[in-house]
Amino acid sequence: PGACYKLVSRELHEGLPQHGEPEILRCALDQTLLSLIFLGLERGRGNFLNTFLDPPSQTSVDAAIMSLEKIGAVKKKDDGDVMMMPLGLHLAAIPAPPRVGKILVMGALLGVRSAALVIAAGMSTGRTPFLKVHSPRGHRAQTEDGTPPREQSVLDERERYFSKVGNSDHALLAAVYRDWADAGGEGGKKKFCDRVGLSHVGMRNMKQLVSQLEGSLRDAGFWASATSDSNAGSWRVLRSCIVSAMSPAQLVRVERGSIKYMDTHGGAVERDAEARELRFYVRDPVADGEDGGDGGGGRGSRVFLHPSSAVFGVGSYSCPWLVYNEMIRTTKPYLRDATECSAYSLLLFGGTIEVRAEEGRIVVDGWARLPAGPGS
Repeated sequence: PGACYKLVSRELHEGLPQHGEPEILRCALDQTLLSLIFLGLERGRGNFLNTFLDPPSQTSVDAAIMSLEKIGAVKKKDDGDVMMMPLGLHLAAIPAPPRVGKILVMGALLGVRSAALVIAAGMSTGRTPFLKVHSPRGHRAQTEDGTPPREQSVLDERERYFSKVGNSDHALLAAVYRDWADAGGEGGKKKFCDRVGLSHVGMRNMKQLVSQLEGSLRDAGFWASATSDSNAGSWRVLRSCIVSAMSPAQLVRVERGSIKYMDTHGGAVERDAEARELRFYVRDPVADGEDGGDGGGGRGSRVFLHPSSAVFGVGSYSCPWLVYNEMIRTTKPYLRDATECSAYSLLLFGGTIEVRAEEGRIVVDGWARLPAGPGS
C-alpha cells in the first residue's frame, strides 16, 4: 500500500509517447486472426485488420497465418485466401492461444486429457510452480557434494519424477500435479509441496486455471470420459501429445560435439556425452516463412537450455530433437522448458514428410532429419 513518485528529467519526459502502444501491435495475432477467420470477417490477407485505427503490419499478419498453418488450423488456397481446417474450428471455440488449444484437443484424442489440461495451464501461466533450490556452500550440515540435506532430498524427489516421465519439463509438471491433487487436504498438499519444492500458492492458482480450461474444453465438445484418459499412465503418449502441439514451428535440434573415447581393458570405448558438450539450434526463418537451410541442412540459430529446466542436466537423447514452449532473451536466448521428441512422434505430427531414399533419410517439414537407411 502507498504511493510511489518518481522524478524524471524534462528531456526524458518530452520524449515519452503521449499514448501507450495499442495491444494489437504488441501481441501475437494468432488467436485474434483465427477468431476473425472463423467469423468470416478476415480472409487471411489483413483486409479486416487494415480497417483498425492502428492496423498491424502485414509482416505480423503473415507471421500469424504461417503459425496457424504450421499447427494445422488453416490452409492457404490457390487464390491467396485461407480456409479453416477442422482443427481450426475446434481451436476457435477454445478461448486460449491456438497452441494451448491444440494440446487440449490432442490430449483428449490421444487419451491423456487430464495431463494435457495441466500442461496447458502451465503454458498459460508463464511461471513455473517449482521453487528454486539453492545449494549454498559452507553449510554446517551438508552432503558430500556440499548440498544441504533437505535441499538434496528435494532434488532427489524431483529426479525420481523426472526419471519416470522421461526427458520432459511438461510431463514432469503433469506427474507432480497429479500427485499433488491426490495428496488430500490442505495439510497434505503443503507437505507434498515441501517435499518436491513447489509453491503452494502457485499450485492452487494452477488448479483454478485447469478448472477454467476444463470448462472451455468441455464446451468445445471434448467431455471427460473413460476413453479421454485411457492412456493416462503412458508418458510416451503424453510426450507425443506435447510434440503434436509444439512442432514443427518450435523444434530444437540437439548437436553433440566431437566424440570422445576412454580406454578400457577391452580397448577404446565411446564415452557418454555430458550436458555441457551439447549444443541446441532452432530454425532460422526467412522472408518467405520457410526454413533458412537447404531442406534439412541448415544449421539454425544457437539457443541454450535455461538452468531452471529439468532437462538442463541431460547428457544424451535417444532422438536428437526437442520441442519447447517458451523462449526468453536475456544475455542469451534461453529455452525455459523442453520435451524430447521420438522419431515416431515427429513422423506423425512433425509436419510434411519428404523421403530421400538415395540419402537414406527422411526430412520432416524441410528441416528435421531422421535416418531411414538400413540399420537405422
